[in-house]
Amino acid sequence: MLNPAYRFSPLPTDTEQYAKHSDVVLLYCAKAHGELNDAHLHRTEQAVLAKRKKTQAQQEYRATRWAIKQLARQLYPQYRDYPLAAWCSEFDVDQAQLILSIDGHPLDARLVISHAHGHIAVAMTRGAALLGVDIEKIDNARAFEKLAAHYYPEAEARDIGSDVETFFRVWTLKEAYAKATKQPIATLLGQPILELIGALDSQVYCQELFAGHFDISLITDTQRPVLTVNLPAAVDE
Repeated sequence: MLNPAYRFSPLPTDTEQYAKHSDVVLLYCAKAHGELNDAHLHRTEQAVLAKRKKTQAQQEYRATRWAIKQLARQLYPQYRDYPLAAWCSEFDVDQAQLILSIDGHPLDARLVISHAHGHIAVAMTRGAALLGVDIEKIDNARAFEKLAAHYYPEAEARDIGSDVETFFRVWTLKEAYAKATKQPIATLLGQPILELIGALDSQVYCQELFAGHFDISLITDTQRPVLTVNLPAAVDE
């Protein structure tokens, strides 16, 4: 059973009034279905996809890019009628984040993705923002107690004990924090996540998804409303 110290508010489900808020964070979570082809991908994204050899990695890439563009159409309604292939998301090493562009023109989007075992999470907002999200499969087969003892602070490992749910909650929180603050996850594993979050001016949402088989954490600015989005079936145009 999840250690109560790592229990945060679940993802909002009653935030429809914020759908047109200029600073809203849009979040989409789903299974990465295999029906998508490459028609929605920009040529730059197609080149990235070509480097992914495993089927699941290809499906996750196609699904995250499709979701990015659907969310972008909501945040940038002036470009709603542009074809999906006109949008491009590309990782910028110097800025340590994904850059979203339309017809070659960069947009002011803050964009974060996560994927695990054929499932995806995409979070997006406009402007400079604190934003991180992570989704992980709660895997009882992993030697999580040894991992916690080796990588996590001693107190954190004690908090986890033999509870797999708490281990993956700590993991998703650290991954989301790393993405939000643009830090390498390796530098954060040995630091207590509750202290890190406590020193951050942020709001945190966590919950289990997909019949309790996955855990998700989202961290963002305190003033930004969060809207969990349902998108139509993932198909190419």
